[in-house]
Amino acid sequence: MDSLEVDRLDSLEGWVAIKSNIFEENETFRLGFIVQWNVIESKFAVTCHNRTLQRQKRKAEVTTGDPQMSWAGLFSVNDLKHVHQQFKCVADVLGTCFPDLSEFEQSNIWDLLFLSRKSGPDDDDDEDRDLETPCRKLEKYFSTAIDLCGRKIVLETLFTQDERGVEEYFENLQEFKRKTMQEEMSRAKGHLRQLLQSHNSTDRMVALLSIYEEEDESYQDLVTVATTFFQYLLQPFRDMRELACLYKMEILKSLEFEDLGPKRIAALEKEAEEWRMKAEDAVASIQDITVTYFAQTSKALAGMLKQMEEDKRRFGPAAWASAAPRLEKLRFLLAKETLQHMRAAEMCLSRKKDSIREKLGSLSGRVQNRRADSGSVLEDGQQLDTVDRLELQFYETQLELYDTKFEILKNEEQLLVAQIDTVRRQIKELKEEVVYYDVCEDPEELQSLAPPGLQQSPLIGQLKRRLQNLESKRGHICARRAYLRNKKDQCIDAHEQKHSAAKQSSVLFNQHHQVQLKREKRKEEEQSRKQWVDQEREKTLSRLRSFREKRQGQFILKTPQSRLSPTDVPSSPSPEDKPMPLSEKEDPPFPAKSTLKQNLGSMDEVLASLQRGQIRLRKVSARTAAPPEDARGSLMCAIRQGVTLKKVVPAPAEASNSADNELERSIKAAMMRMKRVAADSDSDERGDEDTQSTDWDSGGGGGGRPDITPAALLTALVFPARSSPKSCFF
Repeated sequence: MDSLEVDRLDSLEGWVAIKSNIFEENETFRLGFIVQWNVIESKFAVTCHNRTLQRQKRKAEVTTGDPQMSWAGLFSVNDLKHVHQQFKCVADVLGTCFPDLSEFEQSNIWDLLFLSRKSGPDDDDDEDRDLETPCRKLEKYFSTAIDLCGRKIVLETLFTQDERGVEEYFENLQEFKRKTMQEEMSRAKGHLRQLLQSHNSTDRMVALLSIYEEEDESYQDLVTVATTFFQYLLQPFRDMRELACLYKMEILKSLEFEDLGPKRIAALEKEAEEWRMKAEDAVASIQDITVTYFAQTSKALAGMLKQMEEDKRRFGPAAWASAAPRLEKLRFLLAKETLQHMRAAEMCLSRKKDSIREKLGSLSGRVQNRRADSGSVLEDGQQLDTVDRLELQFYETQLELYDTKFEILKNEEQLLVAQIDTVRRQIKELKEEVVYYDVCEDPEELQSLAPPGLQQSPLIGQLKRRLQNLESKRGHICARRAYLRNKKDQCIDAHEQKHSAAKQSSVLFNQHHQVQLKREKRKEEEQSRKQWVDQEREKTLSRLRSFREKRQGQFILKTPQSRLSPTDVPSSPSPEDKPMPLSEKEDPPFPAKSTLKQNLGSMDEVLASLQRGQIRLRKVSARTAAPPEDARGSLMCAIRQGVTLKKVVPAPAEASNSADNELERSIKAAMMRMKRVAADSDSDERGDEDTQSTDWDSGGGGGGRPDITPAALLTALVFPARSSPKSCFF
């Protein structure tokens, strides 16, 4: 029955959430009320004017887009009493401010029909009734209600608006629950911060110990509230992850056991891939929320530890001895909480690295798929830039991951140091423990009778063995830190080399770009010059053509060979030497003395010169011209003659796929470099189970949930817990 009542009280079903700041007023307006008695309706006419907006409108002379500046309504006495009751719920002070309106309550419909009707000898006409005083009192009452209840409540109560703005009062229940939890977290943080600030004003150790107890309770409250809040944030992503995994398993079962067609198989495979991506997105969101949670709790513990270390400087060793165990415990809790924070951050960075690797793998797959096609050089250059950018992102992520791993080792060492200090203190207390002997016996004689091995307490031997074990674990952490430091140096070198190569390639690209710009500029100049020459030539030819058309038949066209020197001019004149008109209708006769060189023209002219015997052909010696190589013909002749053919291995077509091969080589080289700088850094982190022993949980406590080891955290991220928030965080 108790569990049912708790569930019913915790449930929000049937409740309506109202916004807490719905009646807050960002701007102040001066409102003026005018109240008059309406004789016809027997009601009070209430008018409200926004004087501030009216004044602003008169100054700015704005006519469009103005908010509402006036409201009006008719109210009976009963209506005004109901309004007064609502105002009293907001401000009880208004109970005595409402005026007496009892004389206005007897008006009815018969008074409207029979105006001369009198209810009694004491009734007076409306003209004799005092109407000004109640109206002025109502105006004063509404102005007071504005001051006490607020402008928005008074206006919404008096002048009810339409239903369009009703939704703005309500709030989503899920959002309301989230805000409530956030407010609870803020309250718990504020209370803890207030306790931490009160340390400086405390000068006695007894009072400080009581403050420490209050701090522990406040931290417990903060952890409980934060666990509940982050459980609420994680639940939708857990549901999505479980749903996606369930659908994916069902699809895989269908693909394995059912006889499906190729289209249905392709559709199911695509759907399974979509559900897988949704599950991965949900896991990524869970990891991010986990990092935020541990950041909150570790920050609170860091503040508590810092304040306690400051308190230690103000007290002596004897007074501080009573608070020393809490300081050790606080250091232990901080190291463990920070360790879990760093483990969660490590998972997020590893996820980022895997996504970069997947992008490079998908890029390599696209290159292999398009080998048969001829890709453009521009696309290959863009893909090479993408490979370089992804490689730089991988190096940066790997460096962040190394820093996170160093923080993990640091907190693991702090856990061991805290346990070592505790064991040493226990050994010291046991050694300094006072032993009481009987006064009748000699202590030296008793020690001489005891065996040498039993002179020391067995508990001290156990503590020493445990101390030795903790020291060996600390040495392993130091060795691991040295190994990671070397790997980080390699990653830094690779990152710097890639940066310098990228910078150098950028410089070379800029240089080549400048050279290309100069070449293009030179080509443009040559092209423009050529166009100018062509245009000038076209103009000259057009002028010559027009001049020829105008002066046709008046000029003689002479070849350079026909121009003779003055001494050679005959006293060769005859009708043959007369200039011939430039006419297309009559062809000039073929000159008597001419050679083949002078009459290089059409084939008809050459044949005519040969017929007239003006030139003679020389006999050319017969040459055996080599027949053109015909691979197919020679191959067929060899087959006919019975020659045995040899199998020829075709050469790889590197000319067509050179760009693809270069891109694929770049991708493979980048992946090899990435693997080299991250080799053994991810797989060896979980190799040593000694540092994750149950000894870390021995010094814990003081939290609202049990301590979470890194392995349990990783398991919980994959398989969520079904217990309550106080029993387990994830």
